[in-house]
Amino acid sequence: MNDRSRMRGGPAGNYLDPASVSPVLKTTLELAATAAGYPVAILHILDDEKQHVLAAYGVDGLVGTVTDRQSTTCREVVDTGRPLVITDASEPGIDPSLTAPLVAAGMRTYVGVPLFSREHTPIGTLCMTDTIGHDIGAEDVQIVQKYAQILQEQLELQRDRTVTTDAYSIEEIVDAMSRDEIRPWFQAIVDPRTRRTHGYEALCRWLHPTDGVLSPARFLPTVRSTDIMLDLDLQVLRQAMAMMLEHDTTTDEPAVLHANIDGAHLIRPQRIDMLTAVITESDFPACRLRIELIESATLDDTVAAQAISMLRTIGAQIVIDDVGRGWSSLSRMVTWPIDGFKIDASLTSGLGTRVVDHLLTGLIEHADANDLVVIAEGIETPEQVRSLVALQCPLAQGYHFQVPQPDPRPA
Repeated sequence: MNDRSRMRGGPAGNYLDPASVSPVLKTTLELAATAAGYPVAILHILDDEKQHVLAAYGVDGLVGTVTDRQSTTCREVVDTGRPLVITDASEPGIDPSLTAPLVAAGMRTYVGVPLFSREHTPIGTLCMTDTIGHDIGAEDVQIVQKYAQILQEQLELQRDRTVTTDAYSIEEIVDAMSRDEIRPWFQAIVDPRTRRTHGYEALCRWLHPTDGVLSPARFLPTVRSTDIMLDLDLQVLRQAMAMMLEHDTTTDEPAVLHANIDGAHLIRPQRIDMLTAVITESDFPACRLRIELIESATLDDTVAAQAISMLRTIGAQIVIDDVGRGWSSLSRMVTWPIDGFKIDASLTSGLGTRVVDHLLTGLIEHADANDLVVIAEGIETPEQVRSLVALQCPLAQGYHFQVPQPDPRPA
């Protein structure tokens, strides 16, 4: 089983609570099927062992069905993270393990596109089927992909509504920090043109003794509005810098470290003093540290800009995370004294389309003209990489290059 498969089971489980499934999912499937010209549209979630039908249009009694994932067509979409098109399942030369489930259901045509979690992990599919053959072109697949993006947003909203029902308490999180269970994992940042590793982003993970490796979405909402958030950010930063120093002993090309810091810290001078102390007390060179600011709507831009200037005076660089997710990050690209920005996966998922490519061209040219670092996030497919190369985007990261690892290592 490859690395992508090993990372899939946990994130997929975030979307399987039947009590939280919104009827809006079926409405979206109906719109998607109508737009693409198919009688049946199905939303599947796949974990490591099973395929679950979360919503369906055009077929009755399918919702809630659970099937062994190895006997499904959709497994190929989730394993590869790429669309799969079968124009006619009765034609020879196609992998019979993929066509057999279609034939058994009385279907001939299949178009399936992956659904990604907020951790950029493929966790399911939007698939269209029909009892007759179809001539399927690239534009047809793009239509299905656009509706898949809408479904992804709906699934994330559904996930956020249920997160408090099984969230971990503040006491549990503090205890986990004291036991050193919450640690940085690393994902390589690469040049998409050469595949050379330029740096690493330190991503927070909880190595839970019974629940496995937990992503930040499982526990950070509990502490984000508390002082514990600062303690956690600083702890992970210390660990990441120390691990990068160990990494330096194994390579002749020192890499840059990206570390996430909640933007709310910027408007509290004592928090900036503590952050500065952690950076300056470390032997890791501050000039190789890029602080990624996670957006906070409560920020006072003038005070935040002053805090950013203080951090830059000790050598650290400042990068705005998730540009493209909201309007405030775009305005802060102008008002804050930053060193770069990251293009959010909600934008890069549309790479290869005229509108998105035009927008990204402007952002990349803006970065080049102003000597800013620009990194495209959420890169999952070879097609996205080819688009980035054509747009001359200098840096990228995502599961296509590397899944997060417990230590920094080249992609």
